[in-house]
Amino acid sequence: MRSTLDFRFSNEKNFKASSHRKAVKNLIGGFKAGTAKWFSQKPMLISGAFLNLSEGKATMSNGKVVFTGTLDIVVTPAFQCNGTLENGRLLIPLLNSKGKNVGVIEGVRANSPAPIDEYSIIIMDLLATYEKRIYDRRVLETKQWKTFAKKMTEAGQNAKDDLDLVFAFFTHSKNLPFTHKSLFRAERPNAGAAQIKQRFAFRSGQVSLEEKTPETVVLRIKSFHCPGRDVDSVMQIVLAKNYQNLIVDIRGNSGGSLEGGMTLAQYLVPEETPTGVYLTQKWFNEHPAPPTASELATMPDFTKADVLEFLETLDEQGFVVLKARPGPQRFTGKVFLLTDGRSASACEPLAWNLKNSGRVTMVGEATAGAMLSASSYPLRSGFTAVIPNADYYTPDGNRLDKVGVQPNIKVKGEDALDYLLERLEKGTSLRDKFRDKFHMQVDLGSFRLQSELTLKEISERVHNSLKSKQLCTLSDMLPFRGWGAAWQLTDF
Repeated sequence: MRSTLDFRFSNEKNFKASSHRKAVKNLIGGFKAGTAKWFSQKPMLISGAFLNLSEGKATMSNGKVVFTGTLDIVVTPAFQCNGTLENGRLLIPLLNSKGKNVGVIEGVRANSPAPIDEYSIIIMDLLATYEKRIYDRRVLETKQWKTFAKKMTEAGQNAKDDLDLVFAFFTHSKNLPFTHKSLFRAERPNAGAAQIKQRFAFRSGQVSLEEKTPETVVLRIKSFHCPGRDVDSVMQIVLAKNYQNLIVDIRGNSGGSLEGGMTLAQYLVPEETPTGVYLTQKWFNEHPAPPTASELATMPDFTKADVLEFLETLDEQGFVVLKARPGPQRFTGKVFLLTDGRSASACEPLAWNLKNSGRVTMVGEATAGAMLSASSYPLRSGFTAVIPNADYYTPDGNRLDKVGVQPNIKVKGEDALDYLLERLEKGTSLRDKFRDKFHMQVDLGSFRLQSELTLKEISERVHNSLKSKQLCTLSDMLPFRGWGAAWQLTDF
């Protein structure tokens, strides 16, 4: 990104430098900026600039200026600088606290303090691209969007450098009713398929297996930037060793591509079932609502795990229906899914479907609620906008974005594994756990939980025992899959 540094020397050797000093004021307003200046120790808030180089010392060496200093960039940790100025070109390698080179700043002498680019036009391009690409134009009619568009238009008028525009976007987009949004600028941006492949590139070491006892194993998936063959490999070990308890740990997993999650589901789902649908603006321009369950059943489904084909199909059809199908080998033991507030994106359809299949008990915290499909779109002057171009709906027609998936058993994410292992070791049953929840929330009187009752019968009995407005939703407290289905609570 581009900015302008203004160097101010106190003598021949000592100096300070900063980008333009109205940046914070333009972003948060004069009153807040003034208050922050008096009560904060952060260089950005004291100076009002996003870039601040302090404790600068310069000397001449071999015909060039050599200088050191500490560079603060907004809220990142400070970098130690050992820079040079030669033939009008500025070069500042950035070193972190461990002395590792993590980047470089290059620059040339600026002739004037004028804005580096036509930022108002860039914002017009940004807003027009959102209107064309957002998954549903009705989002642009919300109060949140209109406020965002107004503030970004003002930011474009006030911006002096790229930092002004980018940080205005991240500040003002926080209240938008969707996730998966970004604005950045790169000197050599990737384009098309190359960018997509880089974004979803597989990484090594994302899947691991750890045996806790001869009966229990933990499958840790750090992210779904993993090929299906990695999941296949560990699941073959699970099946070969005949484990009775499989704990799938996706805490901290921010998502990734389709392949890893689809492969895992093949080992766990009991039957073929739609797992959800992605819908683009093309769909919502012709339909006022997502498809019903009956409509979903007749729509063609997407079975390949290739991200490029997924995006092409999404663009052509305006929708993509995903289905989970049992593979030739299935794990038949007990399955537990660990989640926390950082389990996001590709994790969330998996979590929703496994939980609602009746096969998996979800333990931990609600997932992040960051479930959309997004793509990158080029703007003027090398800027790129990441825009959510497809919304995701569960088979029953609900969104997960900004909602998340609630666990069957709520415990702190960091405690979820220890909690589960302790209960497995003690042989504590789920039946006791869920009965405890009933007694904590409602007075059941003489009512006793019977294992063969249907959910509707249980609800009616609880309702009658309360003799008043129902105070709980039983489907939130028990792993039942729907009205009228007989379920037996088995031991944990």
